[in-house]
Amino acid sequence: MRRQAAVLAALAPLLALGACPKARAPTGPGPIVALETDVPGLSGLTRDPAGVLWAIGERGDFLLEIDPTSFHVTPHPVVGAPQGADLEALASVGSGSFVVGTETQEAGRTTDALLLASIDQGRLKVRAKESLDYRAWGLRAPKNRGIEGLCYVDGIVVMATELVDEQRGRRWAPIALLDLDTKAWKRHRVALTSDTGKLSALDCRSIDGEIVALAVERHFGVARLIRFEVPASSTGAWLEPRVVVDLAPRIDPLPNFEGLSWADDGSVVLLTDNRYRGLIREPSTLYFVPASALQRDGRWRSQRTLP
Repeated sequence: MRRQAAVLAALAPLLALGACPKARAPTGPGPIVALETDVPGLSGLTRDPAGVLWAIGERGDFLLEIDPTSFHVTPHPVVGAPQGADLEALASVGSGSFVVGTETQEAGRTTDALLLASIDQGRLKVRAKESLDYRAWGLRAPKNRGIEGLCYVDGIVVMATELVDEQRGRRWAPIALLDLDTKAWKRHRVALTSDTGKLSALDCRSIDGEIVALAVERHFGVARLIRFEVPASSTGAWLEPRVVVDLAPRIDPLPNFEGLSWADDGSVVLLTDNRYRGLIREPSTLYFVPASALQRDGRWRSQRTLP
């Protein structure tokens, strides 16, 4: 009876919202919901101004609309994505409009595409394309690594990449900003907090006039949420993050998190990528992390130094 009561208490936030019966007992800090969809390899999660969740399939076939109450999934075909590109990141830039981050299987490439798209007659249509140039960091992209995280705030798209830049005896991930109005770029680096982890998801918000980002750093055995500030008025910063929660000790087995949505109440929704080496082993799943599980300190500011 005690165990049953604990499970019901853990699921209470979902049950109060009328969540679907696919919600199950958590193995980590919050409830878990398996999505009913045949679209595999989801690799990007965002929340639009109406509170609806959206996810993108990495093979470029479908954008998924996820009802935040019932978790019913509605697929929208993707039209106009570049041939051979994997769709790896997603951010809402307004009602029915999105930016999509990509990667390809070409090793040594210098750019990846950022797609600007919108819903039109039930389909996600790519309207325009921008190019993220890795040469600004002196890098070239390996096969199967590219733009893995996106967020949007105050007209600016922030991009997290899965690339790793080794300098100053440490590992860094390139971070790029694009002003959608002026098309001006700014470029930074953020330190990675583990020996093997890479960035795989991102969300951000404006706090006291500054862009604050929350990202997933992950690899085999690594799953951390890190938080850092992203300068929008300067370029070339080396950003020091803070680990706000280490998920690896809390979730067993540890899934591959490739989507993140940071809610206004401070809670986080994480999305799993269920495709590995072409095999589908389990449903795509949402993990709900309450704000109480994150180490919050309103006075905290990440450190940054200029080269």
